[in-house]
Amino acid sequence: MKTVVKLLEKELGLKIHPEKRKIVDNLVEPFVFLGYVFKIGYYHSSSDKAVGKFKKRIKEVTKRNQTVNLEEFVKHRLNPIIRGWGRYFGIGFSKKLFQNLDSWIRRRLRMIQLRSWRIIRKLHRELRKRNWEGELPLLVMTRWKNSKTQHVHFAIPNERFREIKLVFLLDIYDELHPQRR
Repeated sequence: MKTVVKLLEKELGLKIHPEKRKIVDNLVEPFVFLGYVFKIGYYHSSSDKAVGKFKKRIKEVTKRNQTVNLEEFVKHRLNPIIRGWGRYFGIGFSKKLFQNLDSWIRRRLRMIQLRSWRIIRKLHRELRKRNWEGELPLLVMTRWKNSKTQHVHFAIPNERFREIKLVFLLDIYDELHPQRR
C-alpha cells in the first residue's frame, strides 16, 4: 500500500483519500471503484450511487411542469446526458438496468408531452389519428400515474421516440456488446 500511495502521490501528483483506500480481494468481497461495483469474481456493474446520480440528473432536466418541443428537447438537453452515461457504464453487465432506465426515461418524456398538450382533447386527437378503438379516456394531464396508462402508450408509442432520435441506453449496450445480443 505504501508503495502504491508513494507512486500515485509523489510521482503522479494525485491525492489519495486516507479513508477510501484499501486493498480488497474481489474473490471474497465486492468493492466500488470509479462508479462501478466489482462483485465476486469478474462481474461488474454501475453502483447504486451512480444510478441514483443519473436518475437525479434526468429528473432535473425532465421536470414535469415544462412545455417544450420534445424533439428539440431530446436532441439538445437529454441525449448528451444519456449518451455520456451510457457509454461510460455500458461496458459493465448492465443490460437489465439499461432496459429499466430506458423505460423510465420514456415515461418521463410521455409526462412532459402530456403536460405540453395541457388539455385532454389533444390526447384524444392523437388517439384518433392512430386509430384507437375504444372509449376515449378522461385523464388528468399533469398526473405522473397517467403517463403509464395504455392510452398514453398508444398515443405516444416507443417508435415515436425513435423518430425524434432519442438515444436508447439499450442500443448503446448492444453496440458495445454485439456478442451478448
